[in-house]
Amino acid sequence: MVPVKFSRAIAVALLTATTALTTHTLARAQELVLGVIGNSKDMVQPYTPTSSASAGSLYNQLYDGLTAYDSKGAVVMELAESMTPNATLDAWTVKLRPNVKRHDGKPFTAADVIASIKYMMDPANNFVVSSQIDFVDPAKIRKVDDLTMEFTLKRPFGLFANAFADNDFRMRAIADDGSVVGTGPFKLDSFTPGQEARLTRFDDYWGEKPGFDKLRIIGFRDQQAVTNALRGGQIDVAYSVPYTDVPALTKDPKLKTVVSGTTTYPMIAVRVDTPPFNDQKVLEALKLVVDRQQIVDNAFGGFGMIANDYLGNNTACPAPAEPQRVQDIAKAKQLLAEAGKSNLKLELVTDGAFAGMMEMAQLFAQQAAQAGITIKVRRLDPASFLNRWREWPFLISLTSGPYETATLAALLPEQGENATHFNDAEYNDLAKKLQSTGDLAEQCKLITQLQAIEYKRSGHIVAAYPENITVYRDTVNGLTPDLYGRTAIQFGGVTVNK
Repeated sequence: MVPVKFSRAIAVALLTATTALTTHTLARAQELVLGVIGNSKDMVQPYTPTSSASAGSLYNQLYDGLTAYDSKGAVVMELAESMTPNATLDAWTVKLRPNVKRHDGKPFTAADVIASIKYMMDPANNFVVSSQIDFVDPAKIRKVDDLTMEFTLKRPFGLFANAFADNDFRMRAIADDGSVVGTGPFKLDSFTPGQEARLTRFDDYWGEKPGFDKLRIIGFRDQQAVTNALRGGQIDVAYSVPYTDVPALTKDPKLKTVVSGTTTYPMIAVRVDTPPFNDQKVLEALKLVVDRQQIVDNAFGGFGMIANDYLGNNTACPAPAEPQRVQDIAKAKQLLAEAGKSNLKLELVTDGAFAGMMEMAQLFAQQAAQAGITIKVRRLDPASFLNRWREWPFLISLTSGPYETATLAALLPEQGENATHFNDAEYNDLAKKLQSTGDLAEQCKLITQLQAIEYKRSGHIVAAYPENITVYRDTVNGLTPDLYGRTAIQFGGVTVNK
């Protein structure tokens, strides 16, 4: 009888151990599924000619920057431990955070930073936003040791840390097999552009780790498909949803929301170097047909506030003392007649990739019709739209980030984000002064002056500052408000319990 009892004891022990192991595996194998509008031109390597919501969602998991903006808008160190300028702001010493590992297990070093920046700034690689760091001379970055570099700049630049905090300037490394690797919270398992990315948590990540092991990013064709997937339980988090769907979604007991102010929002953009938009009377008429409150209420579901044709809501500096533009159809008609452009016919293009874009475009077309302007709204897939980003004469554009970096990138000449081709001598001169000072009071004074010029002459029609709304299933915990619209893709400390 003893052998039988011994065998049963072993069997019970094995069963208990197996059950415990299975339970542990299931507990650790939680997967979060993110839904976003996909772009078939996305790539794994982060230095691409165009950007998209799906690419940004992926890069946020794979790569880190030297610096970053935190959820409240402050510049914080990431891969860099410190950035120290000389007295004239034309040389900076950058020290890296020690003990950071790449996804291939090797240490992240100064050599990786230098190689990343040289790749970004090589014209042959067509990384158009590298113009935002044109103050850097890639030939004059000197490696002091594995964790220290000295940057000798082309000109004094006081916003060095701010510039590198932009999401476009994440650092990468090249593995021995030639593949691109990062230092971010997840490692890539598989990737099909525009359709799906599968990732596994990087347990050697230097920062706050996600509380789940697997991440899947699914690309959808449009906003409504994302919403339907969320309702049906196919995804756990929606990158964005139509604002008009929010009231119904909030009634679902299995769904939750995070609402936050954001510097990420769409606006209407015209090429001011192209007829008929190079006529200030036509441009002013287009700004006067806008019923801003209607756009806040209908395109953004009431989640936001009216704007005044300059990129704001992204700085604590005083607003310019310009009168609030209101809809004035009679004045718009008069200006169009004076310009010889009555009965104007235009095409407005968008990819509708962000919440409120299509709704705003359609409302604007209806409002413009009251002044005799016929606007055809044309929706394209993200790849087709972004491939001609700087070519479209009339489009729905997007801004994201603080004034001193994002707005200047959208308005200074030769910048990759300048879809309006705005080139204003006064604006350019003030922008140079802003970039070359470290005095915060002087920076605010300059930003207010720059916004006043935008209001008067830029090709941006900024109707509203909408809030960011992230909708997610109740099995997800830990998502938090973020000033830069990253609530749906910041997973440090986030857990999943399905």
